[in-house]
Amino acid sequence: MKLNGGQIAGILIVVGSLGLITYQATRSESTVTFFTPAEVYANPLKFEGKLFRVSGLVQKGTKTWDAQTNDLNFQITDLEGHDFNVHYKGIPPDLFKEGQGVVVEGKLYSKTGMLKKDNLIQANLLMVKHSEVYDTKEDHTKLKEAKLLDSILKDQKIAGTEIKTQAKSH
Repeated sequence: MKLNGGQIAGILIVVGSLGLITYQATRSESTVTFFTPAEVYANPLKFEGKLFRVSGLVQKGTKTWDAQTNDLNFQITDLEGHDFNVHYKGIPPDLFKEGQGVVVEGKLYSKTGMLKKDNLIQANLLMVKHSEVYDTKEDHTKLKEAKLLDSILKDQKIAGTEIKTQAKSH
């Protein structure tokens, strides 16, 4: 099958458009880079008004929540002296609490260009870190033992049936 000039031009336009869309998507602000608190402290002007992610622990005693306005204010720390005040407008995740790890996505706003306690991350997204260990309050050991015993008994019944069948055929 031969392609004429119009078909080739159409294919090139489609491929070029897809390439341009991909290029724009990778350059856009929708790609958010993760930084450590120490990196943000090292060069705060680099982060001023730009979208980034940073993680830390929610410091105990710093959380204030106004349910009427959905305003959440708290402070995060990396336990090495790199602390940030955070403001979030919205309902926090269910697992959000003081002493818990959190990833904050937002923009840094500083008053002096140097990080101090009055600088603020205006967050647009909070992601709560949680343990990957699942622990139930009930002890399911007996249930597991019962299932294992049931499985063993089924295997023995099948094996016993096969032996009887083989004995009858001889």
